[in-house]
Amino acid sequence: MDEIGWYGWLIDYWMEGGIMRDYFDHKLTTKAHWYRLRAPELWTYGELQWDYNNCETDGPITEISYDEVCDPAVTAECKPKVIISAERLMDNSTGYEENRKIAMLLNETAGVHDFLTNETSWDCIYDMLIKDNPYGEAPGDSDEYIDYRAREGILDRKHHISTRHLTKMVKQLSRLITKYSSYDPETEIDWINNPQAQFLVELFTEHQAEIQEELDNTPVEQNWAHPPKTNWVIFPKCGPNVETGRRVWDYDYSDWLGEEEGYSGLVYDMTFPEEPILSPSSVI
Repeated sequence: MDEIGWYGWLIDYWMEGGIMRDYFDHKLTTKAHWYRLRAPELWTYGELQWDYNNCETDGPITEISYDEVCDPAVTAECKPKVIISAERLMDNSTGYEENRKIAMLLNETAGVHDFLTNETSWDCIYDMLIKDNPYGEAPGDSDEYIDYRAREGILDRKHHISTRHLTKMVKQLSRLITKYSSYDPETEIDWINNPQAQFLVELFTEHQAEIQEELDNTPVEQNWAHPPKTNWVIFPKCGPNVETGRRVWDYDYSDWLGEEEGYSGLVYDMTFPEEPILSPSSVI
């Protein structure tokens, strides 16, 4: 489920030029939280949540922070120069246009354009690699070339997806469509006049319709719920709102990690002590 939000987060990251956001709910976040998200294997799921990491705030973060590799003070441009659709590239009816997007960008790239083949051959290369090569095999003397169409068993490995996952996908696409179809007062970016953003909206709209159709035709019993609530524990939220019950949660890993691994289980404390117990090494 979280991968759905993660892909939306990656799109926001590149489109906004490296603005730091929480990839669970896409709020602006701090550098400390950002670097925790970049090393998720070191933290529990609960410890990665925005509320856990920004508990000193009593409202949304408004100061924009950039990833250091994309900071405007360091780089002049950390945004996509062109966006292509892999699906459209592999479709013979739209593939030429997507293929030429790649070629035109390479033709404007220093150190590359001097070695690029003549424009009159771009369509010919597409025909050789994709249109006239329905099985994705190595054409001519390109011995190492292969694409996904040559892989065996693709349909056998297809996953059955829960209606909960499909619903999450539709909501995530709705968020992205809304965001990139308007002016964003938070970042002061006018996405309406950004051709890359408008192409994304076009693609998102197509995908949303396809996923909604799949959701509408998926049996309701194919709804895989979260684990039972007894498997979840609660972190009291620090800060001034502890008494109101604002808190984050995490899965109890003790069942499969075990105390022999030095992990005695997470804890929730409904008494809301002055110093909330947030350590995964404590027990109830």
